Amino acid sequence: MISFIQISILTWLVRKVGDIRKASLKDGKFALSHLNAVSSPTQSADFTSSAAMWVARSQEIDIPAPVMRLAGQCLLDWFAVTIAGTAEELSPIITAVTTEGKIDPQGVALVGQQGRASEQQAARINGTISHALDFDDVNLRMHGHPTVTLAPALLAVAEQENLSGVALLRAFAVGYQVAGRLGHAMGDTHYARGFHATGTIGAVAAAAGCASLLKLDENQTEAALGLAATQASGLKAMFGTMAKPMHAGNAAANGIIAARLAQRGFTARAGGLEHPQGFGAAMSDDSQFSGGDFQSTPPGAPEWEITRNLFKYHAACYLTHSTIEALARLRKEHGAIDPAEIAAITLHVPEGHRTVCDVLEPRTGLDIKFSIRHLAALALAGADTADLSLYSQATALKPELAALRKKVQLSHQSDRADRYGAEVVVNLVDGTELNTFWDVSTPVENLDAQEDALKVKAATLIDPILGNDASKALFAAVAELPTAADLTGLLASTLPSSKDITKTG
Repeated sequence: MISFIQISILTWLVRKVGDIRKASLKDGKFALSHLNAVSSPTQSADFTSSAAMWVARSQEIDIPAPVMRLAGQCLLDWFAVTIAGTAEELSPIITAVTTEGKIDPQGVALVGQQGRASEQQAARINGTISHALDFDDVNLRMHGHPTVTLAPALLAVAEQENLSGVALLRAFAVGYQVAGRLGHAMGDTHYARGFHATGTIGAVAAAAGCASLLKLDENQTEAALGLAATQASGLKAMFGTMAKPMHAGNAAANGIIAARLAQRGFTARAGGLEHPQGFGAAMSDDSQFSGGDFQSTPPGAPEWEITRNLFKYHAACYLTHSTIEALARLRKEHGAIDPAEIAAITLHVPEGHRTVCDVLEPRTGLDIKFSIRHLAALALAGADTADLSLYSQATALKPELAALRKKVQLSHQSDRADRYGAEVVVNLVDGTELNTFWDVSTPVENLDAQEDALKVKAATLIDPILGNDASKALFAAVAELPTAADLTGLLASTLPSSKDITKTG
């Protein structure tokens, strides 16, 4: 159980991180004013081959230290949510079914568990469990969750191949680059039509990262991207169920399968992403591919997509976070508001929220994570939305929360420039109107502050599962990755003293 002191520290750090904005790349921070001005690519027939060439030659790129540090922060956060995810109901199910109840002594690690499994099995299990809490990071250009597809695939391959910590970090940055560029090229309609980009784009990104780890040549890498694309799947209809996190696990496993097949000469159609009957055309109405997205080949370096990474500090759908933060600000400015004094609550949010996170009558903890109205009620009530125990059937069915939730209405303003912000208006019965705005879509610039916040979050997730101060070993292992000869120390820091959930009983 998370203590009041831990919650208070985490809340303070989140606010502190959000207030730190101006910095430069050479100082270990990021000037991000240019990120919203990225132009849409023009149609081109060489996106897949250009991406493959860039990935195959990425070993020659001098990746900036801040980018490598961000990769480490993504991994730290991923290990934390994965370890915490082992306590979720889906964990023993996906583990037992995937492994068929058998431990593979020669296999790779199952994070937070004693068992081992084959490379692909471990990626599917670790990937699914890591997305179970919906507490992992996001990238808005990808339209999904990058690390839950990349980390499980790359970790399994790197351990199997006995690769170094720096190899893992580099491959992560490379795979992340493909996730962001491909997500942008696919436009908005890929996600709007019902595809869960974590499962679709994530599979291709995982294949790219694995291809980099395995040092595949350009032809092999292009085949791997095509093989991942033809396996890609994931439906937004599954949000709020165990099927959603399975998209991440499948993407990670499929990324490995694609890279391993290509490594052995398995073929796929060239240009599979931009082909007239390929990934983009089949899954999007506005995809635009440009080989120029990957023209910054060695010795030059691209604008790194990982600098747009957004970490979560509320264990719910990211599209609800601006609303949660805005209502928390109102409470801070005006104090606790008696629900009986509230006449109406209006959330001015992008129209797409209705199809993603607007479960009208949540019945389970998973439903709550995708119910912006219920989360608004919780935020107004002062609940800590980082507390995993909050997401339960009991919370979903509380009469007082249901009554407050019914006062929440969504409004869409098409002329708003921001796409992820929320303007909240609370009308009181005496005629008073309270309003404020929040936008969580801007990445944090100060990496020191961000790391402090991530460590507090990680400790609250890891220590209840692995024991007091267990998180400190993980912090040290991640910090040592740039010089680690292999991943032994990192994986050892995630092991429980005695926990094997390869069986459901």
